[in-house]
Amino acid sequence: METNELGQVALKYHQPIQKYVRLGNNNEYLFVVRANISLAWVNSADVENVLSIRKSNCSACGNKPVFRYANSDDVRRWGFGGGR
Repeated sequence: METNELGQVALKYHQPIQKYVRLGNNNEYLFVVRANISLAWVNSADVENVLSIRKSNCSACGNKPVFRYANSDDVRRWGFGGGR
């Protein structure tokens, strides 16, 4: 689990598109695309709520999760805009 200096956790959206999330507690997150990675820094108290969001608009896809933890490579590439 990758965290920043504020204790927020890096989460990744399953598609490389911008994604807006508003939780029931009115906390909002914008997953921004850089280096083909859609990532947001999420407060640690909200991580499980975001990870519990499922893809439900496609009956053939089932009830799959759409968010996951970003790994260190994702964070590095997203933070520096790609490259090594």
